Amino acid sequence: MKNNYTVVIIDDHHLIREGLKSVIDKSRKLTVAGEADNVDDGYDLVMKIKPDIVLLDLILHGSSGLELGKRLLKADQDLKIIAITMHSKIQYIISALENGIKGYILKDTSPEIILKGIEKVLEGEIFIDSYISNKVISRLIQKGDGTGEIFSSKPYESLSTREQEVLRLLVNGVSIKQIGNELFISSKTVENHKASIMAKLKCKNMVELVRFAFEIGLVDSSDN
Repeated sequence: MKNNYTVVIIDDHHLIREGLKSVIDKSRKLTVAGEADNVDDGYDLVMKIKPDIVLLDLILHGSSGLELGKRLLKADQDLKIIAITMHSKIQYIISALENGIKGYILKDTSPEIILKGIEKVLEGEIFIDSYISNKVISRLIQKGDGTGEIFSSKPYESLSTREQEVLRLLVNGVSIKQIGNELFISSKTVENHKASIMAKLKCKNMVELVRFAFEIGLVDSSDN
């Protein structure tokens, strides 16, 4: 990791922003580079500053912080975003993960957990607040059709060695570009591997892929 990382905070509550800045000030590796309280200013600020990580409220003056997150990731797929929110409902968490957000932390969590979450996401991992992680993992390892059917690990054996490498990186939040750099292959080749993996594992999206990875132990939930 680098010695210093820049953070942008996007939240429509002044006291929350001040609290997050106070937490971040406790870390020698993090610097708050800017803050915004609405969708438009938040987007413009991130595009201007190009921070290492964004702490994003999911609801901003009645607008969708999640939609802002999707816009930001469309503009910069390597951007790392953590949702900082009061909402612990499963559908919010699943939607955030499905749309590329790498962390999910409740606003009333401890400063230590917030800093740990930022650190984990900067390291390329997916982080879920420990208060809700068990509920999320339980939901992820069940099929979305409500049948309760759980993935078998046998399909994993059908993957090639390279596909298994790509899968491990994908479910730990590494971007297509970063995977290509790490494995010395093109982004197009990574995309081809991803498509093959999804087909072999019969996963329709990244949420199902992460669900599968939790079930067979590729993602370690103990750190959360």
